[in-house]
Amino acid sequence: ASEPVRRLPSAVARVDALLDGGWPQGRVSEVLGPLSSGKTSLVLTLLAATTRRGEVVACVDLADALHPASIARAGADLQRVLWVRPPSAPDGLRCTELLLRAGGFAVVVLDLGAELPRRLRSHVWPRLLHAAEQSHTAVIVLAPQRVAGSFSALSLGVRSRAALWQPGAWTLFEGFDVIVELARNKLGAAGAKSVTLKAKSELSALS
Repeated sequence: ASEPVRRLPSAVARVDALLDGGWPQGRVSEVLGPLSSGKTSLVLTLLAATTRRGEVVACVDLADALHPASIARAGADLQRVLWVRPPSAPDGLRCTELLLRAGGFAVVVLDLGAELPRRLRSHVWPRLLHAAEQSHTAVIVLAPQRVAGSFSALSLGVRSRAALWQPGAWTLFEGFDVIVELARNKLGAAGAKSVTLKAKSELSALS
């Protein structure tokens, strides 16, 4: 009998419920959405929570979007965060595979940016999936649309909804409501499900 899929808690209770307990380890997951949708904050919240548990994470940042001060304010241990900024998409994919084969990382995030790189090859995904399975690492790909095809275990679509404002003499902008929708789930029950998060209180990377 095959082993049950191990889960990595996201630190957001309603997202964990959506994912049947958390992000699947040893699998490739996708978090999809446009710029300013909230997808980066969702993943940075996971990175912060994972380092607080004493585990090591890595972010391969083609978008150059990681803001260390923000995840430090969210409680991340920056000594347990490896930040890689490759010069090109092929280099980023090679870095991701090397990190997975090295082992020891609870999470490896591959942030492809707001626009998909032109030189993204489909043959890399089975290699990344195999490396993830061997290392038991949760691989999370940030992209504007699906890229891993059938090699992803799940896909989350993220989009912002309503702006949040702080009342007072001067109205201050606080952020957005974020809608997280389970678009694909090979490991759980079929059917799309979604939750709406208050970014200010539930996504610590935004607070």
